[in-house]
Amino acid sequence: LKRLFEGKKYTEEDLVFYNGNWVSLYHHGKFSQRDKQECLKNINLELMKFEGFIQSAQWLVITFGSAWVYKYTDRGQIVANCHKIPQVQFEKRILSVEEIVECWQPIITSLKKLNSEIEIIFTVSPVRHIRDGVHENNLSKATLLLAIDKLLSENTQYFPAYELVNDDLRDYRFFELDGAHPNAVAIDYVFDKFCNSVLSKEAREIMDSLEDYNRLKCHKPLTDSESNKAMLRQKLEVKRVELIQRFSELRGRL
Repeated sequence: LKRLFEGKKYTEEDLVFYNGNWVSLYHHGKFSQRDKQECLKNINLELMKFEGFIQSAQWLVITFGSAWVYKYTDRGQIVANCHKIPQVQFEKRILSVEEIVECWQPIITSLKKLNSEIEIIFTVSPVRHIRDGVHENNLSKATLLLAIDKLLSENTQYFPAYELVNDDLRDYRFFELDGAHPNAVAIDYVFDKFCNSVLSKEAREIMDSLEDYNRLKCHKPLTDSESNKAMLRQKLEVKRVELIQRFSELRGRL
């Protein structure tokens, strides 16, 4: 986001050569390449696509995961991805509430200047970063919650994903076996609450109807005969026409 507002593309100075690849400490491993220029090209193309998204987006959901950060000591930069570079080359520390607020306040202002219609929703991830330690994870989540509370204004809102899992569901039954990640039941529960809070009644009806349509589309008949395939295609076409008649927004999209 800061790169976008500053109009700065990524350059060779932003890359690190490690284990036979050029990597960006700000990016996912899918951008890593043996060829430096190919790596940069893909990264900057993604930045351009992101700019187009921000300019036209109606909603932006920003999820904070952890206040613990890793600084690459060679360059003094906080990174998004360590790319399995030896841990000795990084310094780990927890951000303060003030640091997070100081970083994000100008970003929110720039976002609204670029796209005055965009709605910004902050959330805190309910995923437990237990590798940091249970107490350390709780300190981290508390820091994020306090920071978001200071960032909330008429330009932003908060969706309580963290509270829904930890205070509403409140049980390890709703986590995977690792005890850190919410399971499918918890994810569906939070997503349903999210949809009810941000979608209009008509949008929710469209979404539910499309779920039914997609289930039918993915259905596999018990026997793979041509007659069964033809019957399924017919049902799908009837459903598609019904949806377009009910919701004109779907015309040309199904």
